[in-house]
Amino acid sequence: MRLGLGIALILLAAAAGCQPLPPPATKTPAAVKPASTGGAVNSADIKLTKADGKTLAATVAEHKGQVVFVDFWATWCGPCVEGFPHTVELSKKYKDQGLVTIAVSFDNLDNERAVREFLAKQGADFDNFLSKFDGVSQEAAVDFDVEALPQFRLYDRQGQRRFKWEGKADEIEAKIQELLTEKP
Repeated sequence: MRLGLGIALILLAAAAGCQPLPPPATKTPAAVKPASTGGAVNSADIKLTKADGKTLAATVAEHKGQVVFVDFWATWCGPCVEGFPHTVELSKKYKDQGLVTIAVSFDNLDNERAVREFLAKQGADFDNFLSKFDGVSQEAAVDFDVEALPQFRLYDRQGQRRFKWEGKADEIEAKIQELLTEKP
């Protein structure tokens, strides 16, 4: 029953234009552009914490009183790489208004250097996690409750998940603005 549900979710995600969690590539895509609003930072300055779903939940809880935006991505996911500069842009634009940004990579653990370099090129100076489950696995998908990449979540100031998107979502910025106007 669980396997059938998993296959159905993957097919649904593929039909919606999202990327189901495929086997990872071993290289970062060559055509990665740095974020236009950030500039590169040194990859040694990028904090990259190995995490699971409980770690992510605890981090979201630590930011009670702020709006939290989470981007689930991987270097082998074309739409993730293409959309990541927008995540960096949103982070920089709304950080002073109370937005906290968190990125969770589903890359293999042995690809940490490439993840760190990608994040540095993007200017991702926010909380960055690398799934401790070594990339794409059933365990990682279940623990983080992620069916497809990219995936985005938005939490309100009380730490409640209010929005979830798989694939490209044009209304993310409007929803961030909406939650930022709510009283803490």
